[in-house]
Amino acid sequence: MIYVNNKPILLVCDNTAFVKMLPCLAEIMREADTGFPYDGAKQHYVLDIDNAKLSKEVIAILEPVTPLPKPKKKVK
Repeated sequence: MIYVNNKPILLVCDNTAFVKMLPCLAEIMREADTGFPYDGAKQHYVLDIDNAKLSKEVIAILEPVTPLPKPKKKVK
């Protein structure tokens, strides 16, 4: 997982960056490949991280709409 400002933005599996399929990304990622990062996962966009401009745009769109993760409960 890649975090930006403590928010989980990108999922990296097998050297591939995946982005959650959200309506706010539909237009910018319309030509992107899609795939499943792991068995049982929902379908994600595959982000071409070599395209710096697109990667920056995706991160700029996702960061404000991605919530901070909920704190984990301590196990006693």
